[in-house]
Amino acid sequence: MMPKKWFAVAVLVLALAFLGLFVQNAMAVGPSGTPTNIRVGVLLVNVEKVDLSANSYRLDFYLWFTFNPLEISLEQVKDFEFVNGAPTKYVVYENETQGYLEYRVRGDFIRTFDFTRYPFEAHELAVELEHKNFNISRVVFEEDPTSYIEETANVAGWNLEDFQISVTEHAYGEDTYSRFVFSVTLKRPTLSSFIKSVLPISVITAISLLAFFISPQNFAQRIGLGVTTLLSATAFHLSLISGIPPTGYLTLADRMMLSIYTIFLYNLSASVYIMKLVDSKKPDEAAKFNRKALRFLPILIITLIIIQALL
Repeated sequence: MMPKKWFAVAVLVLALAFLGLFVQNAMAVGPSGTPTNIRVGVLLVNVEKVDLSANSYRLDFYLWFTFNPLEISLEQVKDFEFVNGAPTKYVVYENETQGYLEYRVRGDFIRTFDFTRYPFEAHELAVELEHKNFNISRVVFEEDPTSYIEETANVAGWNLEDFQISVTEHAYGEDTYSRFVFSVTLKRPTLSSFIKSVLPISVITAISLLAFFISPQNFAQRIGLGVTTLLSATAFHLSLISGIPPTGYLTLADRMMLSIYTIFLYNLSASVYIMKLVDSKKPDEAAKFNRKALRFLPILIITLIIIQALL
């Protein structure tokens, strides 16, 4: 009789376990089999760090969930994960009766940055989260319109703009999950970027073009000026792109420098040809060619600017 008794107890325990699992999963479904809606809000406290070379950024924010406790339990709401990061988080306040859960979150997130417009680019710093177990047939996130960014949030050398929250869907094979996303746009100040990135190379190029106002007979000084400024431009180019990771495409800075190198090549080619004319005892032809080269220079610069605008 004892074995039968223990067998009956084991069957009862197993049945209760399955019943509890069924009830727990059933709580994540609203009336008439509709998915449970969880409203998600966020307060972005600060952007603590942006590492362009590592395509990462560190954020500090509050995250809260409001839900119907009759449809989903507090423990089930806690069962979410960040898609593009693994930050530390701790519960600030929780109340299952009121259907409210709030976290303080701080940590690093990852997103591949686009440097096509560097050094005038903008980057979207986003945070994405999903429920670990329930797809959109069980849980659907909603945006909380009270979400906002702290006015004191800032990043040195950048402007914070366009704080946004949204809910999207993401498919993993046949399963689709509701995904909550909030983001803020990081943008370089236009005037500061121009002064730091465009103005120095413009001055270097202008100095090199002074060679056209040097007498053709002084071709050694002309070529020396061109070579010296070319080396300065190359060093500036390397310094300019050192702040971003290697890319498989040309950035705006690269395309700008290609135009600058074209102008330097034109300048040095003209100086070498003038040197050849002077060595051939043709000073008048050298002076005439110098004037023609100077008149063609604005056309070359305008053409390069147009090409840059079309790219």
